[in-house]
Amino acid sequence: MYPPCGIDKARARGETWPVDPEMREALDQLGTNLRGEVRSVDAGLRDALSQVVVDLRGEVRSVDAGLRDALSQVVVDLRGETREALDRFASDLRGEIQTSAASLLQQMREMESGMRRHFDVVGESLRSDIRAIAEGMVASREQTDRRIDEQAGRSGGLEGRVVRLEVRVTDLEDGRKPRRPRRRR
Repeated sequence: MYPPCGIDKARARGETWPVDPEMREALDQLGTNLRGEVRSVDAGLRDALSQVVVDLRGEVRSVDAGLRDALSQVVVDLRGETREALDRFASDLRGEIQTSAASLLQQMREMESGMRRHFDVVGESLRSDIRAIAEGMVASREQTDRRIDEQAGRSGGLEGRVVRLEVRVTDLEDGRKPRRPRRRR
């Protein structure tokens, strides 16, 4: 920066120095010339900017149309590729499902045959147990029937003896004196 000079000291005190009339005229002419040049440059810049805007709009529209076309083609291509990929995926998935289903069906058949063998063994074991129980029931029934018959025979013999005893007691009672009544206390 420049060292303070006399004009700065005067400005600090609030004073102004008179300007030389030639200098004033030269400064006024310079201001007028500068204003003209600024207006001329401004008009030129405005025209140039307007042309640039018009050109840019045209280019943007051109690029936009090109991008739309390219994007549409990309979308069509992607749809085709996506459909092909989905078809391949579906085909692969169907194959895997069919393979899994066949494997699962085979396992189920093996389990079914194993379960049948197991139930056949269990059924045979139950048959032999049921036969043994049935035979035990028949033997028990026969033994029970024999005991009932024996009891019936014994009961019949006892009945005959009881009847004979009753007859004897009646005969004895008939030959005896009647009993004295009991005293009451």
